[in-house]
Amino acid sequence: MLYARYSTDQQNPASIETQVDLGKDFVLRQGWYLADTFVDAGVSGSSFETRPGLQAALAKSNAGAYDVFLCLTLDRLSRDLEHSARILKILQFHDVELWTVHGGAAVSSMELGLRAVLSQEVLEQVRYRTREGMKTVAKHGRVPGGICYGYRIRREFDENGEPVRGLRSIDADEAATIIWIFERYAEGLKSGKNCRRAQCTRGAWSARPTMAGYRNPRSS
Repeated sequence: MLYARYSTDQQNPASIETQVDLGKDFVLRQGWYLADTFVDAGVSGSSFETRPGLQAALAKSNAGAYDVFLCLTLDRLSRDLEHSARILKILQFHDVELWTVHGGAAVSSMELGLRAVLSQEVLEQVRYRTREGMKTVAKHGRVPGGICYGYRIRREFDENGEPVRGLRSIDADEAATIIWIFERYAEGLKSGKNCRRAQCTRGAWSARPTMAGYRNPRSS
């Protein structure tokens, strides 16, 4: 059985095709039969229950549908130490071996533990750098995220000619819609009806978030 995964923050859908192709080539070289393929697209390696592909693959192990669980590398399986150990325990209980294309051999409990620790440490470092980077951007008066409804990108360049990211200007038309929503809310109109009425009476508006609690109904 072959399992592939990519996460939206680091990769793109083409990664799945690459993992599957490499996995199929490995299966052929080993002289195995590929019983099934499971995929999780755009899902973080730190999750477990929210990965339908992984959950379906593990459920098949319980039914004896395969005897080898194959993935490209261990970080495709999980980036969480606890989840990695849990997955291996489930597979071993059903007499299923865990293999990686990169390693070219069955993965032992010791190897899985060491690699899972390293993967989790890398993930924590990425999270830390991301949070601190966002704080630094905010300290300089810029926006460390996407474009909220009511604002538009302001394009400016530094002394080196590089674009200054995170600058925003108020969009007068969209700002008027936001003010209208809050005025209606102050009059007692509930937020859900408020947004729907705004869409009907003030025209179609962006799928971007406005602010906490207010989003385009189409994106709900």
